[in-house]
Amino acid sequence: MAKGKLRVGVVGTGFAGGTHAARLAKIAGVEVAAICDVQLENARKLAAEVAPAAKCFGDFDKMLRFCRLDAAYICLPPFAHRGQVEAAAAKGLHLFLEKPLALTISRARSMVRAIEKAGVVGQVGYHMRFGHAVAALKRMIDGGKAGLPTLFAGRYFCNAIGKQWWCDAKRGGGQIFEQIIHIYDMAMHLLGKPVAVSTFAGNLLHRKVKGYTIEDTSASIIRFESGAMASIVGSNCAVPTQWTGDFRVVCRNVTADFAEPNTAVFTFGGENPSEYYWKTGKRPVPKTVAGDIDCYLAEDRNFIDAVRGKCKPMAPVRDGLTSLLLVDAAVRSAKAGGKIIRL
Repeated sequence: MAKGKLRVGVVGTGFAGGTHAARLAKIAGVEVAAICDVQLENARKLAAEVAPAAKCFGDFDKMLRFCRLDAAYICLPPFAHRGQVEAAAAKGLHLFLEKPLALTISRARSMVRAIEKAGVVGQVGYHMRFGHAVAALKRMIDGGKAGLPTLFAGRYFCNAIGKQWWCDAKRGGGQIFEQIIHIYDMAMHLLGKPVAVSTFAGNLLHRKVKGYTIEDTSASIIRFESGAMASIVGSNCAVPTQWTGDFRVVCRNVTADFAEPNTAVFTFGGENPSEYYWKTGKRPVPKTVAGDIDCYLAEDRNFIDAVRGKCKPMAPVRDGLTSLLLVDAAVRSAKAGGKIIRL
């Protein structure tokens, strides 16, 4: 259990690193003590914006050597993991890792082993778990009120090129791997352990874009240990400047339609909806469940509280490995023409 003011280092200054650094600066008892980026100027720029007193480094090993830290946020692209997590865990730092854990399963396993061996807190950046409506449905499922979850239907639509590494399958892994993994995680979070997946994917509209080697269209079917199923579709061919990540969850007693993690419409059917509603002529009444939670701030608070021994991380590092195994299997299935891959 960490006591006193927590000194945190942030590694990587892209969207994720900047997002977490800004929110950590708002949490009482937390100091953003160091910021590291291979482009030192980027580290200095972020420090000036959110943590002027933070020490800036262009080298991760130097940060570990010369800066006393209690925890670190590793916000690196998939290809950039080269042992930073293992080195930080060996020094006893608690670790928040942005998704996906790594580009390869072997690297991800190494990271998880290092965290568990060191006995430090390890959390993965699945911020959607912290949404008000998601948390409400999760409580209903865990408490039995929702009844058996049967089906998850999710989609992730956008139209953006992104950074050069993101379009390169050898560096980012692809849209499923690096981006739509949030929706795959939602399915796992609500339906449980996946056991098989079949996926089709292709690059339909970006074949002439230089350096674009990832899929821009995908569709997966997933089966879970409980017998529940999920369909997840993804597109990078949709409306430019719009990012859509929504989903429907069908349980025995309730169907929940999520516009985003904070907002959903819950429609209750009861234990025997077909018999009851057809016999009585009544109609199910939808209920809007909405909140205004900053999901990134909520997950950062959860991590800090876990470091302080007040709770367990809501997205433990093992879940990050499980979700990586799922999307890795989905990508392998697509390469094999939709072959069913068992996990």
